[in-house]
Amino acid sequence: MKFTVFILFLLCFSTFALGQELVGQKEIIFSAIKGNSSKEKIIYIDQENASSTELDFEISGKDASYFQVDSVLPSKLIVSFRPDSLFVGIAHARFKVDYKGGDARYYQLRGLSTNALEGENEPPLAEVVKALGLGTDIGWSSLANHIEPDLEGEELEVNKFKKAKPGVVEMIPVARYSPAFTLPFGYYFLDNIEPQLQEVGILEGDLKYPEHQTLFPGLKEGGMTFDPGEQKFGFYTTSPSHIAYSEDAWNKKFYPNHAEHACRVYPVRTSNGRILPDQYLICFEEAANGDYQDYVFWVKNVAPLNE
Repeated sequence: MKFTVFILFLLCFSTFALGQELVGQKEIIFSAIKGNSSKEKIIYIDQENASSTELDFEISGKDASYFQVDSVLPSKLIVSFRPDSLFVGIAHARFKVDYKGGDARYYQLRGLSTNALEGENEPPLAEVVKALGLGTDIGWSSLANHIEPDLEGEELEVNKFKKAKPGVVEMIPVARYSPAFTLPFGYYFLDNIEPQLQEVGILEGDLKYPEHQTLFPGLKEGGMTFDPGEQKFGFYTTSPSHIAYSEDAWNKKFYPNHAEHACRVYPVRTSNGRILPDQYLICFEEAANGDYQDYVFWVKNVAPLNE
């Protein structure tokens, strides 16, 4: 698919499009239910040097028909993913943007298409991680697994952290496949009696778009960064039924009827095998089927504590 339009700005494209510059690559990542459109993603345009420019863009590859440019605006391109009603899995395409007198810019488009909402229709954690462009070995490929504390794949025996370097810690929600409700999340300071919860944000519930069944779920309130200072901490989520902690001991003490091992922690490994320092996937289990993709957070600037 090739298009030509005229636009009155010299283009300088950002690789950050709603959370996609996670590993510093020019990628745009989508998710959708088969036969339905994804949330739109934005490529912003720098307006600093204005001039009349003829803009070409082309989407190519075997899955090109599933991706589209919805609109070209003075300050941004709007792109979306719409798999057909038979496709389930990960779609790939290449997005080329070219303008007269300038260099072409290339983006890898990747879209995760799922069968329907919730239950057995959800994608396995391994497929979620692959759709994010990562090479981390989760340890199983099916949807359900188990909730025992046995380590799976590259899972780390880590449940407490500290800040790795000066600056803030990022807690980026990169996937959510759970029932529909708003979900507070954050970190807690370690305490001998009870964890001291520090809310970072609240994931949106079920609106016009199913935010509870998507990559990059939307925020209702709050943000994605915090500064714990020099204190040690763990991570948590709060659903209507219980709080899930990254430490098994708190889960066992306060919510013995739910998963004791409610969180699996993995290193972030790029598709070419490189481990990104001070970055981890925090994968929470809401129920008891062991899929661990109910809420997945990509945390940055943290160092594990092996205590």
